[in-house]
Amino acid sequence: MSTDSFDPALHADPLQFWEQRVKATRWMITKTVLLGVFAGVLGILGQGWLERAAPLFPIISQNYGVWQLCYLLALILIFVIWALAMRQKMALLENSKHGMHTQQRIAQHNARRKQAAAEARQRRDEQEKARALELAAKQGAKSKKFDY
Repeated sequence: MSTDSFDPALHADPLQFWEQRVKATRWMITKTVLLGVFAGVLGILGQGWLERAAPLFPIISQNYGVWQLCYLLALILIFVIWALAMRQKMALLENSKHGMHTQQRIAQHNARRKQAAAEARQRRDEQEKARALELAAKQGAKSKKFDY
């Protein structure tokens, strides 16, 4: 299923679909931001934990620089992945907002067309009634039988 299109078979109201999608995307962005904050806090705490664990584990104290470099690279990798996820979520939000605005314009356009069609139908009905009255008046003036 494509994430950038509306499938009418799955949703009865297109505008409601886009509104729900915008709301869901905002929640995804909020969750992603919170995960990033949590990862940042753990990153800061993890550096201290690595420093405190160095004397306890000989393998860390012997190669502390390598461990610190690996930890820093892991943090950078996590940040890059988080930044890409945020970029994807923001693009999805923009796409959803665009879809919602497009659907609103379509609904407004359809409402205007429906209104114009109703007005045209009303004018036609009035014109047909006026013609019918004119024809009835003309036929009423002429006699159908011979007047002697």
